[in-house]
Amino acid sequence: MRKVSSSLAFVLLSSMILSACSGNNGPSGAPEDTPAPGNSGNSQAAEVVNASGFPIVDEPITLRAMVQLSPVQPTDWNDILIWQEYEKMTGIRIDWEAYTAADITEKRNLALASDQLPDIFYRTRMPDNDVDKYGVEGSFVRLNDLIDQYAPNFKAVLEKYDDVRKGVATADGSIYALPNLTDSPSIEITRKLFLNTDWLEKTGQQMPTTIDELYEVLVAFRDGDPNGNGQQDEIPLAADSLDELLLVLRGAYGLGNMGIGNNNWDIDPDSGELRFFPASERYMELLTFVNKLYAEKLIDQEIFTTSGTDVLAKNEQNRLGGFSFGNVVGRANSNADSFAGLDAALTGPHGDQLYTSARGHLGARGAFMISKSNPHPEASMRWIDHFYSDEGIRMLYLGIEGETYAKDADGNYDFLPEIVDNIPEGSSFDQVVSQYVPYAGGSIPTLIMEDYFKGGETQPSAKAAAENLAPYLPDELWAPFSFTTEEADEKLAIEADINALVTQRTAEFVQGKASLADFSTYVTQLERMGLNRLKEIYEAGYARYQE
Repeated sequence: MRKVSSSLAFVLLSSMILSACSGNNGPSGAPEDTPAPGNSGNSQAAEVVNASGFPIVDEPITLRAMVQLSPVQPTDWNDILIWQEYEKMTGIRIDWEAYTAADITEKRNLALASDQLPDIFYRTRMPDNDVDKYGVEGSFVRLNDLIDQYAPNFKAVLEKYDDVRKGVATADGSIYALPNLTDSPSIEITRKLFLNTDWLEKTGQQMPTTIDELYEVLVAFRDGDPNGNGQQDEIPLAADSLDELLLVLRGAYGLGNMGIGNNNWDIDPDSGELRFFPASERYMELLTFVNKLYAEKLIDQEIFTTSGTDVLAKNEQNRLGGFSFGNVVGRANSNADSFAGLDAALTGPHGDQLYTSARGHLGARGAFMISKSNPHPEASMRWIDHFYSDEGIRMLYLGIEGETYAKDADGNYDFLPEIVDNIPEGSSFDQVVSQYVPYAGGSIPTLIMEDYFKGGETQPSAKAAAENLAPYLPDELWAPFSFTTEEADEKLAIEADINALVTQRTAEFVQGKASLADFSTYVTQLERMGLNRLKEIYEAGYARYQE
């Protein structure tokens, strides 16, 4: 089970987060009688904001928001039904400036560099380091006081989820962004291993329970002609990338034992210290196994250059025995019913039976920011806080009751049949429902709940896979650590080179272009690049996280 803090611990620690540097102090430590830019000292905005209920404001206001557009969504976000309804409820109109995934980074960075800011940043894929950097510099409003006064739903979230409370603030306890959150094991187990059960039956194999049994299954897929075309064209195992494959195998080697929250860092089970596991002996063993799979053509030989579209296409040709992904329907269409997840986490050569491709409840940390130029920060906070409530979450994912969704006799919620049962040819489920709700593309500021979210991870095959793997998750799944500005700058500089080398050498070891006998030379290279200093920085972040 995951660790949850006691009520007393929450009171002490959330008090530190919500109060540190507060009292209307700005990020630069302004005196108590000087409101921080855009903070709750903005009396003009405060006069029109109702404390609770709807409308939020008695006199209509308009806010400009930057957002990333999903390809399946209307190009004008104001055309999405719930935004029209929510404007009527709140008295707040949002003028959405929507950009594609290809453009959002450039537009976001340009706005920050030029100081020509929208009032709200909403799903702009803001990296954590940028949230902290521009928050400290004053581009974003420090939200602690606003949360305390205007966000009862988000405060309840902080109380309920220990990892969210520990992961949402900066090193000094400031909150500059509201996150995308999940309460769904199937989403939080980010990558699952799905195998073709038809092929298992045709080759006389069982669902594997160990790394060695997985190898035997893949050999049978390669040699047994399970697609029945008389050719040895089967691809026993595929993934969108090598990293995606390593994610579903690494737990069998005891790697990533705190989940994916801090990328390549976990705890060394022998010493109890922080560990950069791509420099560990167990990582070498993992690469030895994957190198064997690659050399024997048991994994896709194009795994270094492939994409999700390629994997789906190969599967539609009935050539795949298994794949790594978050759900089945994203990588299987006509044969989706043929795939199932593991019955249990694979046991590795040393007896490890962990599944570590998982995170806690904290998804994208920088999902929502209020800029310093926003004239109505209080109203903006009340506007977003609704979407951390049960009613608001249901609205985001299902729309308007009676108009787009209904509740059945068993208490289950779903879209109305007339909306989703007859999807036009050439369209898709996501395209149809995106006329009503804005969640396509993910990472929006809310709490995703399985009762309302109808994505691939909540389909029966993915949920069943997650249920099988849940007993093998780490007891604790870390949220990302927070770093001071100085630490973050130094960390980024060191990590760029180190992560590049890890990616390069990992691929070379798997392909056989580099000998695993030279693994110690690779570790020495990492140390020369500053791995020990990087560990010190992460240790500082970990110490704050523990506090």
